[in-house]
Amino acid sequence: MTQLNEIGLQLVRDLKAARSQKLSRSQSHGDESKMHVVGAGATLTAAYEQLRNAAEYAEEHVLLQRAIRRFYRRIFVLREAKLIESSGEELIIELTHAGYLANDSVSEQDVQYISALAKRYYEAYTGLMEQKNVHRDEIDHWTYELLAVEVEWRLNDNGLLQAFTQFAHNYFSATIDYEQVFSKKPDSVEISLYIAVHRALLKSDDASLRLGLLKRYQQEARNDSAFIEINRQIDTMLASDATEKLFRLVDRRGAPLRVLRHMIDENADIDDLLGNRDQTLLAFERQVGADYKSINARVNNGIIKSVIFLIITKFLIGIAIEVPYDYLIFGMILWLPLIINLFFPPLYMILLRATMLLPGPANTLRLVEQIDATMYGSSQQKLLVRRPGQEFGTGYNVVYGLLFAAVFGGVAALLWHFLDFDIMHLLIFFVFLSAASFLGFRLSRMIREIESLETHQNGVTLIRDFLYMPFVVVGRFLSDKYSKVNVVALALDMLIELPLKTILRLVRQWAAFISAKKDQL
Repeated sequence: MTQLNEIGLQLVRDLKAARSQKLSRSQSHGDESKMHVVGAGATLTAAYEQLRNAAEYAEEHVLLQRAIRRFYRRIFVLREAKLIESSGEELIIELTHAGYLANDSVSEQDVQYISALAKRYYEAYTGLMEQKNVHRDEIDHWTYELLAVEVEWRLNDNGLLQAFTQFAHNYFSATIDYEQVFSKKPDSVEISLYIAVHRALLKSDDASLRLGLLKRYQQEARNDSAFIEINRQIDTMLASDATEKLFRLVDRRGAPLRVLRHMIDENADIDDLLGNRDQTLLAFERQVGADYKSINARVNNGIIKSVIFLIITKFLIGIAIEVPYDYLIFGMILWLPLIINLFFPPLYMILLRATMLLPGPANTLRLVEQIDATMYGSSQQKLLVRRPGQEFGTGYNVVYGLLFAAVFGGVAALLWHFLDFDIMHLLIFFVFLSAASFLGFRLSRMIREIESLETHQNGVTLIRDFLYMPFVVVGRFLSDKYSKVNVVALALDMLIELPLKTILRLVRQWAAFISAKKDQL
């Protein structure tokens, strides 16, 4: 088939509509005055933002949202109601100084809209705080976290992304055999698929998913029982088994769609290009090659960020825990364990990089075949979700547990007997080695996301996985806990960001006051 199938045609229509709407908005806003940011603090703010992002180790596409979230968390928690009414202007100043926005890129109308939006969410926040049946974490999730996402959507046009997401949803909805996945199709399967597609292909966080679902239900932030109930229903859906099953399926089958998304981002004439099958497949193959290069660069950058993250965190823990512990127990600093704990995890990360290999030509060919069938195929094949017949009994789990203990025990014995480690040093070593292993595993997932062929293990990868998988498991557990209580990030927020941003705001206000006085002379 040389012509687009139905979901391909729908994608083209949606892309054209998104471009038309973007052009219309650009023309209507072209004559609007833009907010120009001046004043002190740009260098300090940008430097701090780099440090803060390294401490949090968040995905790059959520950094803007996280910066907005921190801004509103600060003024919501401090109950700065007067600042909230004009928060749009202050937010744009901070984001411009931090390098997230170009100067003169945000209209005065958008600034006023953001201030009004913040006021509405703050009213919901204060109302929910008075509700005895609502936990503080829930209030945070339902108010300023949603506000941050909505502000980001206002600042960044995502019409093309929405068109792609709808296409991906249509594709998986048509090809997933729900009876095979669940035996009985769940009533809420479309919502679970919505969440799965966003998580697997767009890496959307829970705040983005929550706002998207609330918009679908035409719900606004309030402090009434209906708003509380629908948010708790969304919480249930975000954590449901059905959602997790569909996420794993979409994630495993999503490689060609990820490349297609990048094609949409990179080609201004993509909606016209898709009408020509041969040219589309040729452009798609080029995009696969470009994605390989991009992933290689992202993995390298991820290694650098991981090393910085590990060094910063270890330095702070060394000052706060390890050095005082050595003085208390031994009366001196044990330099060998301290140096090993500081430098071995980063060096280990660098060694892991050598095992992360990009896919070959066979994978490229398979991706081209898959997108051809997806866009131009006459019928969509149902996706298989259960791999036939491999079931592992209790014996495998027992052996795996013993090997797990052997790896940790062997490393601990080596460090204890030969390198002067004691319990505290071992604990810190295993925490950071596990963190490094999990960070490396996450980086390897970037490569897995564009793999369409099953990878076969050789002797080297088998030994690597045997040795480092126990640390990955522990690292994931620690990462989940760390993300909930990120001590380093909290320390930076309280000890640096809060006083720094407050002082810079006062400096800007004083400069405005002096300027006004000069005008009166």
